[in-house]
Amino acid sequence: MWITSFEALEESERRYRTLVEHFPNGSVGLFDEDLRYTAAGGQLFDDLDFDLDPEDRIGEQFTELHPPEIVEEVQPYFEAALDGEPKSFEIEYADRHLYGNTLPVRDVNDEVFAGMLVIQDVTERREYERMLEESNERLEQFAYAASHDLQEPLRMVSSYLQLLESRYADELDEDGEEFIEFAVVGADRMRDMIDGLLEYSRVETEGDPFEPVDLDAVLDDVLTDLQLQIEETHAHITVDDLPTVQGDGEQLRQVFQNLLDNAIEYSGDEPPRIHVSADHEGAKWCIAVRDEGIGIDPEQQDRIFEVFQQLHSREEHAGTGIGLALCQRIVKRHGGEIRVNSEPGEGTTFSFTLPAIDT
Repeated sequence: MWITSFEALEESERRYRTLVEHFPNGSVGLFDEDLRYTAAGGQLFDDLDFDLDPEDRIGEQFTELHPPEIVEEVQPYFEAALDGEPKSFEIEYADRHLYGNTLPVRDVNDEVFAGMLVIQDVTERREYERMLEESNERLEQFAYAASHDLQEPLRMVSSYLQLLESRYADELDEDGEEFIEFAVVGADRMRDMIDGLLEYSRVETEGDPFEPVDLDAVLDDVLTDLQLQIEETHAHITVDDLPTVQGDGEQLRQVFQNLLDNAIEYSGDEPPRIHVSADHEGAKWCIAVRDEGIGIDPEQQDRIFEVFQQLHSREEHAGTGIGLALCQRIVKRHGGEIRVNSEPGEGTTFSFTLPAIDT
């Protein structure tokens, strides 16, 4: 029995050693209870330890091979692996950004007999993320500046249109009145688009700090704001008990406002029937807004979250085409995601996740 277990242990170690020697991306090391490498390989080790041959790492303690500041930061993760607990970490080493995992290695009896270090160089990825973040910040600044600067000339256009309408109304023929009406409608639409763009650009920069938010109270406020629209369309809205989440109350109000407004707007010929529900999913809550309206073609569903994208003409349905993009940006700021599930003629469900309150 002892020989069988010993052979199984040797076989396990041979398999892990083969993985180490042929690891295609990054580096892998096996270490024993004394934190000595029993196997080590991979391109990243070679890149980082320029003066050390791969075989020279074998039998050496982790604490002897790396600088003291790295040992102090990473040694607890090695020890955790030997205690049976996997860990992950990120460090800066030799001008590289490294992402590592330490994992327990178990035998056929599920006993930990070694630890494994898996480490990858994510420097380029982090640099790309940094550049993308800077690019997004510049785009936000541009959107804010452009939309803010457009407001003043738009106010002037609107003012002169109103002046024309009031001063020369008696002198205009039917075509003239129609032309001014078109111009006023266009200016109003432009104002709505600018306001929407300003809201979109401010999600990250001017949002309130996160705090516990009672979604029942938020939804009550939204339903009050929509009361006239609900009465005019004879909408029937049912709501499950909603949770308290961690977030920005005003921004979450905007999400509910946009989703409910859409559900009412795209209800079709029948009075809108809408249901709002919540399901607990681990550390998050999933909130869903379901309607029985006209639905969305699956091929068009990716477009609806893009800025200024509308699937219908302005004559069919009003709107600026920014509401769902704003919802997605707000939900993303909260660390969640928003999804749509819909088929034409079978209604639509928008669901989004929000962080739960730690209990």
